[in-house]
Amino acid sequence: MAAFLEARSRVPDSLEVNQKLCQAIAPIPGECLLEVGSGTGVMCRMLAPYVQPTGCVVGVDISPEMTFEAHRLAFSEGIRTGIAFETSAAEALPFPDASFDGALAARLLLHISEPGSVIREMVRVVKPGGKILTMDWDFETVTVDHSDRTLTRRLLHWRNDHHGGNNWSGRELWRHLYEAGLQNLSVHPWVVVTHGEAEGLTQSLWRAAQVACEGGAISAAEQQAWVRELKERIQAGTFFASIVYFIVQGNVALNKEPVV
Repeated sequence: MAAFLEARSRVPDSLEVNQKLCQAIAPIPGECLLEVGSGTGVMCRMLAPYVQPTGCVVGVDISPEMTFEAHRLAFSEGIRTGIAFETSAAEALPFPDASFDGALAARLLLHISEPGSVIREMVRVVKPGGKILTMDWDFETVTVDHSDRTLTRRLLHWRNDHHGGNNWSGRELWRHLYEAGLQNLSVHPWVVVTHGEAEGLTQSLWRAAQVACEGGAISAAEQQAWVRELKERIQAGTFFASIVYFIVQGNVALNKEPVV
């Protein structure tokens, strides 16, 4: 999984989204930032140079194996100060109240059964006035240029409703942050467009066809025909697919009540 996450982070569409998220965070020297659900530390490694020399970036992940890999990868890239990783559940962060200037959760909440509990913990550990950012895709915003519209809808709808967590998470982020009491809310939709096979969205489409077939939503013949046409379009240079990521951010209230 660690190798997959690292490889996925290097494909063009993932790089594009991560850079957009980094811009939204707008890190400055001296800040202490927290990433919840940091995985192999991709975003932490991106952010660390911006908060140097006196700031820090801390990543938290529930998997000790991911924490180990994040340490190793940061060290291998020469990032040896101002970055740290902890193993912890997102719903019970191991930090005192108001420990950080900001916190983010990217591609995490779609995998969480109660996203509000994670956001409340992020609010707890961020200082009054500090920033909270969340980002997830909305898989039902996927568009694919394919000649068989009916099959495409059936396949994508099955994938959206039955595989990969809460695929409506992107559209729900605003509500979760609002309910957590965050102020100055803003939303930044980012449309990722892909034309090639190596990109992350394209690989997700192949997986969508596979799981729809395994789930009985489409036949094996339909899966093969659907994928074959898209691969032919890739070869011809006419392939088009897109998806929307939503970055939703806000500030912790200046008068937030302390957690008792």
